[in-house]
Amino acid sequence: MKNIFIYACLFCIGFIAVSCNTDEINTYQEDKDNIYFTWSEQKPDNRYPYSYIDSLGVTFAFKPQDVTSFVFKLPISVQGELSDKDRVVNLSVKAESTAKEGLHFDLPETIVLGANKSVDSIPITLYRTPEMKNESLTLILELLSNDNFSVNMTNKLIDEQTGETLNYTVFQLSVNDILETPARWFEPYLGEFTAKKMLLMTELLNIPLDYYTNSVPISESQYYGTFMQRYLNEKAAAGETIYEEDGTPMVMGRFVQ
Repeated sequence: MKNIFIYACLFCIGFIAVSCNTDEINTYQEDKDNIYFTWSEQKPDNRYPYSYIDSLGVTFAFKPQDVTSFVFKLPISVQGELSDKDRVVNLSVKAESTAKEGLHFDLPETIVLGANKSVDSIPITLYRTPEMKNESLTLILELLSNDNFSVNMTNKLIDEQTGETLNYTVFQLSVNDILETPARWFEPYLGEFTAKKMLLMTELLNIPLDYYTNSVPISESQYYGTFMQRYLNEKAAAGETIYEEDGTPMVMGRFVQ
């Protein structure tokens, strides 16, 4: 009787082991690697170490006027195995997009995730158009499944109260040509941002429009603010006060008054 019990236990263990191995083999055969937009999973850059995004805005406003297009590279990642061959990525432009292909943007004819890469990018060519001076246009892209990839990454809940989620497979890119406060505009020296002030500084100080979109030392902001306030004071003393678009005199920041 004891031997029968032992044989029965061994049979059950063997059956379970075979079943598990069969399930593992089937899972491996049936599943494909997942493709997703990298920024929903990883930080966009070192300035915002805890930022995860599924939308982004870009602008032509800080580029010279003779720049009519530029290529924006939207990163994508694979969750799964690397491949020694290029793999085609299936992508669609959602109908809600206000940007029009061929007019405001172009996508490559074929999009691939390169051989032996876990991260690659989709090069999107953006075109500068007159209407971008007054409005932002949106391009909404969606990753779709194909023979190479699945799109089974579950959206991530980031705010339980509002229900806001991060989408791994849909990304919204907004583009305009509107001068707005740049990332490195230091208001205590430069004052409230206005497009007219930025353009005047660019002309007088011979600095590029995109200067304040990059890292700027505080000492340089102090110098530019002091120089500009002295210039504005001299123009006002000569009876040639420089006014903002709303009719108020242009002033720099409180630290240089």
